[in-house]
Amino acid sequence: MAAKAGHATRSGLACSPSCSTRGVSGVRRGVKIGLVGGGLALALAGGGWYVAGKPSPSAILAMLPGTKAPAQPDEAEPTITVTAVPAHRQSVPISFVYTGTIISQQDAALQARVTGDVTARPFEPGSHVKKGQLLFRIDKRPFEVALAQAKAQEAQAKAQLQFAQAEVDRTDSLADKGYASEQRLQQLQSNAASAAAQVQGAEASIARQNLNLDYAEVNAPFDGRASLSIVNPGDLVIENQTQLVTVVQLDPIDVQMALSSEDSEALREAMQKAPVFVEVLDESGKPIRKAKVYQLDNRFDPRTARRLVRALLPNEDERFLPGQFVRARVTLGTEDKLLVPTIALSARLAQQIVYVVDDQGVVRQKPVTTGDSFGDDTAIIAGLKEGERIVTDHLQDMRQDLKVEVRAPQDENQGMKADETGSARRDSQ
Repeated sequence: MAAKAGHATRSGLACSPSCSTRGVSGVRRGVKIGLVGGGLALALAGGGWYVAGKPSPSAILAMLPGTKAPAQPDEAEPTITVTAVPAHRQSVPISFVYTGTIISQQDAALQARVTGDVTARPFEPGSHVKKGQLLFRIDKRPFEVALAQAKAQEAQAKAQLQFAQAEVDRTDSLADKGYASEQRLQQLQSNAASAAAQVQGAEASIARQNLNLDYAEVNAPFDGRASLSIVNPGDLVIENQTQLVTVVQLDPIDVQMALSSEDSEALREAMQKAPVFVEVLDESGKPIRKAKVYQLDNRFDPRTARRLVRALLPNEDERFLPGQFVRARVTLGTEDKLLVPTIALSARLAQQIVYVVDDQGVVRQKPVTTGDSFGDDTAIIAGLKEGERIVTDHLQDMRQDLKVEVRAPQDENQGMKADETGSARRDSQ
């Protein structure tokens, strides 16, 4: 009965009909869940394939872990076309640039030589003045009174001298006859000498007062330009203390430089062959005035090891004034130097380099030692040979052993002609 009412299981336990029905429905539910999950997985995989750009099976295989993508042939790297300019020798000036100071050949600071009130200032401060022109007049009346007093003292001293000399003459004749003692004669001679000294003192006092009268008028010592002055008529000026005005010569004027021992020797040797000139430069380095070297100091400053040199500079327009600093270039001659365009230089770890193209179009990197700059070119002291072709553009793309194509020679010649024209124009400025 029990066996008929239920089903036997592997474990020997009996299961009712309701239990069997629940088992079948559970299996069906699991099948449904598996089908839905599989559909979702296929949908997600299809969406990923579409988003990835519909890759081929081989590409998908390459993405899987543990697989290796098949090798693809490399695309050909595009050839860079560059401009190459040959390193060339050119005659360039032998020169050096210094900071110079403008100084006046004649620079006078006029002080009051007497004490008194200023009665006149018949010039305009800051204007041009001529040699001997009256600049200040100081009250003369005290000096005129002192002069009159000195003349009176001179007259008195002369009268005393005349009387003393007469006594000496009279006593001298008496002494010869024995009517006067020798001591008396010597006393009278001493009185006469003292009177003569008083006359000389009076004459000196007169000369002093005449000198004060001259000092009461302050005149320009040479042609030049006067400075601004704060001394006005009515001001009291003190002897040897009050500065009245300064006068400087502006044309011609000097450029003074302090040269190193090496440059000073080169200048000395050049001056023995021909005159040496100095070019005064503006802010952009363009020459604006030429001066001739004419003075060299007789010693070096032991503190700076520099020697002062002066050049005479025409200054009719008064563009340059004393105390002004200028850039000055001293040119001693010319010499041949190996030049390359400055734009062709690159820096690598504090080392200047250039990129050289050989006959096969292969780029080689070369370190160089550079010198001075001449316009758009720079002198090469070491590291290059004349005629080597130097890359002047696409420098950021250059590297060792890179294969490049050099522009046609006619294009390079046109560029070189343009550079030469520019250089000639700069030299003429």
